[in-house]
Parts: sequence; structure tokens; C-alpha cells
Amino acid sequence: IERWRESSQTNPYDPNESATQTEMRSFVCAQCHVEYYCGSEMTLEFPWSNGLKAEDLEKHWNETYLPDGKRFFDYKHKESGAEILKVQHPEFELWSQGIHARSGVACADCHMPYQRDGASKISDHWVRSPLLNINNACQTCHHINEEQILKEVDIIQDRNYKLLKRGGESLMALLDAIQIAKDSGATQNELKEALEFQRKAQWRLDYIAAENSMGFHAPQEAARILGEAIDYARQGQVKAMSIK
Repeated sequence: IERWRESSQTNPYDPNESATQTEMRSFVCAQCHVEYYCGSEMTLEFPWSNGLKAEDLEKHWNETYLPDGKRFFDYKHKESGAEILKVQHPEFELWSQGIHARSGVACADCHMPYQRDGASKISDHWVRSPLLNINNACQTCHHINEEQILKEVDIIQDRNYKLLKRGGESLMALLDAIQIAKDSGATQNELKEALEFQRKAQWRLDYIAAENSMGFHAPQEAARILGEAIDYARQGQVKAMSIK
């Protein structure tokens, strides 16, 4: 990918022609472990036209329109009526923002580490959490004991979980404020800004909740996204509460 970026880029990047072996050891996973849409409204679509960050994917969906001309959404929230984006499982996208990706570590290096079979070196085809195979998956690079590795992972995931819960609490506060406003006679048009904040907050919260590493693939990026989720939820709450 870097070689393609540094070239004239006269042709689109084609992983089948240009990808390195290491890149292919991640791209094979990125066929499924990603955000995408596949449903009755459109054919299979990956929202990568603007990049691989959460806001890049969000921008793609916001610029996508359904056959009836409406802005893309996965479903309408039953309580608020907001048009919500439902994230799938963006492991590849979140991993792409982390230290392992920047260091050239592929998905398979951790989840399918190399092993010896006689004189051959092959990938382990028991695809599983690296924490179940620390010696081969982690200690090839990280020369520290297993207990310390487990402790560091636990700290990262515990912090992510606590921030995720705070994000959920913020979103619920927004939904409560919207419901109170509706009960007081607020129209959908008056709630438009609050509902847009819900869409933005819920996208970010769901992005990390649906991703299966509990923040480990890119801890700082996960924290950034959850911080934005909390911020947008609280901004939406203020908007809903300000409706007279």
C-alpha cells in the first residue's frame, strides 16, 4: 500500500496485484471482519471511500442514498425516531489505527501464528484469541512473561469497558431527554438536531461495542471514539432539554 501511495497512482490499488504477503495475511480477514452493508436496499458495500477511521466510514454512509432518495440508515430508533447507523464488526478498521498495524503485524500473526510442522513453517489454522496461545502469538515479539502480558491486556480492556459503559449511560440520558421533550409536545423537526446527535453518538458507541477486541486492537483510537460518543450524546441531551 505504501509503495502504491508513493507511486503515480495511475491505477486503483489492487490487492491481488500489489499487496505484500503480510498485507494479504490481514486482507483475507478483512473480507468479513469489517463494517459493511448487505441487505435488501443495496448490494454489498464497504464504506471505505474516505478512509478507514470511524468518522470516515460515517461520512461515507452520510453521503450514501437509498433507492428512494433518502439518506442511508439501517433502521429508525423505535423510541426517538432517529435514523440510526448499525455498525457490524469493524475489527479490520480499528486494527488499522493501532500500533500492531503500524508495526507491520498482520491479523494472522496473532490469531494464526506460525508453527512448525516437521520441516515446514505454516500458519496455525486454529483461529483463536492470542491470549489462548501467548507463547506463539505474543512472545515472539514481546519478550516478557505471560502473566505480565495478560495483566496489560486486562488493563486495556477494563478501561475500554468502563468508558463504553459511560458512553451507554450518556446515550440513555439523551434518549430520556428526547422522550421528555416529545411528551411535552416537541415535534420531530424541533428534535432534528438532538436526533442527529443521537445518530453520531450511537454510531461511535456501537462502533466500539460491536468490535470484538474490547478496545485492544487500537486502545487510544477506541478511547477517542468513545470520548466523542459521550460528547455527542451530552450535546444532544442539552439540545433536547433546551426545547421549549
